[in-house]
Formats: sequence, C-alpha cells, structure tokens
Amino acid sequence: MKKKVLATILSLSLPFLLMACTDSNKEENLSNKPTIEEESNNNTTTNDEKNNEDIDNADNKDEAKEEDVNLYYYDVITDKIVYINKTITIEGKAVGTALVNALKESPNSDISPSIADEITLKSAKLDKENDTISLDFSANFISAQNLGSGAESKTLTAICNTFGDYYDVNNVIITIEGNTYSSGHILMNDGEAFKVNLEDTSKL
Repeated sequence: MKKKVLATILSLSLPFLLMACTDSNKEENLSNKPTIEEESNNNTTTNDEKNNEDIDNADNKDEAKEEDVNLYYYDVITDKIVYINKTITIEGKAVGTALVNALKESPNSDISPSIADEITLKSAKLDKENDTISLDFSANFISAQNLGSGAESKTLTAICNTFGDYYDVNNVIITIEGNTYSSGHILMNDGEAFKVNLEDTSKL
C-alpha cells in the first residue's frame, strides 16, 4: 500500500519538476544574450572618430580605384603655382600616399616635382569639422626637398593646394615625424596650419 502511495506522489510531482527545469534553462539562455543597450553601445561611433578620419590607412583591403585629381607645382620660371589634372590610382583608402606619389612626378621637363622621391608620408588625417588636414612626413623631408626660402614657401603651397583641393579644406598642418615644421626659412607653431590658396594658380 505504501509503495502505491509513493508511486502516485512521484507520478504527480514529475511534471512540475520538468517544468521547473525548462524555466531555468530559458532564464539561462536569455541571460547570455546582449541587451539592446549593450548592442547599441558596441556599435557606437564617436564624433571624434567621424571628424578625425585616417585617410591613409595602409591596412585597408578595398580594391584600387582610379580618380581624377588636380596636382599642384611651383613653376620657378614664371614664379607661379601651376596645376595639372591627372588620373591616379588609389589603393584602398591610401589617398594621401597616392597624392604624394603623384607629386613626386614632374609634370614636364621645365617643372620640378613638388615632393622629392625619397620622402614618405607617415600619416594623413582629415578633420572636416575644423576645415583641416594634417600631414606627417618622414624626417628627411626638409633635407630631401633642399629648397631656398622662396621655392620652399611656394612648393609647400603647391603641396597644400593639392590636398586642400582634393578634400575641400583650407588648412593644412604639416609635421615632420610628429614635430612642428621647422626649417632654416620657415618655423611653424604647434598646431599652426599652412593656408590653401587656389586663386592665384594656372592650369598647364
């Protein structure tokens, strides 16, 4: 008789035990999923990241593309800033490197390249909010350019015009290995920018 009563109690209790286990598993599975707030925080992009865009990311795997750009040079004969329109190849997002490499080529036999061949661009960052692009060059920039005061100033304007024209900004900060631009002729303050000047230029 006792065995029958015990069996009856167990048979009645079993469904409740199974339901309790199922609810426990549901709670465990739900606890492992991120909440909406967590997912939102993980996908948040700050304004600083948007406004300070790295435009020379060598790790970017996008395909190469061709684009028409204006390249500026200093014509020592006419003492003018001149430019050509040329199609260049841009690898991924390495726009800065593509522009620098293009400026290493002379537009014709009478005009020198704007950037010496042995110079490299270390980084380039665009800050549209402040109408500025920052370019950091290798330590040999000034010695490799090897320019007199007048030619140095005009050539820097040509470089700034190339980047300012492409990105539609008016200020270009040039640094050398992270340090402010300082040569025997030009000394810039920390954060001081060169001005883009597209008005007094002529097309070759």
